[in-house]
Amino acid sequence: MNNKFEKLINKYHYRFLEEKFKDLALGRAEAPYLKMIYSNSPIKMNTLISKVIFHKSHTTRAINQMEKDGLIIKEKDPKDLRSYILTITEKGKKLAKEVNQILQKWEDLVNSALTEQEIKQLDIMREKVYLKLKDYFEEDLLNEKDV
Repeated sequence: MNNKFEKLINKYHYRFLEEKFKDLALGRAEAPYLKMIYSNSPIKMNTLISKVIFHKSHTTRAINQMEKDGLIIKEKDPKDLRSYILTITEKGKKLAKEVNQILQKWEDLVNSALTEQEIKQLDIMREKVYLKLKDYFEEDLLNEKDV
């Protein structure tokens, strides 16, 4: 499944994001976190970590940077002092909306290469792969919010 075209598409994706994010006060690495916090605020940090594909240390660095930049507020969870609750700030909301627009532009660009039928077929193939992986890992990630 990881063929040369998938790698090339990923390279273009990173270039696209680097180009579009250069004028934002946000790195490409923090964007998925900001988007998820925006969609789920307030969210426990452990919940966020469980939903992303990145390593815990990567998440911690991104969260600390976004807190430093005033995009989120990180507070101790009063119910569990070992845990944190993340809340997006107004500045973070504004930036998250811009991030969502950039991500939508990428989707529009990619989808413009395909017909409606091809998009539907690709979705069917992705679902088949997902179902196979779901069975293999014996867990269903589909019920997670903001997949």
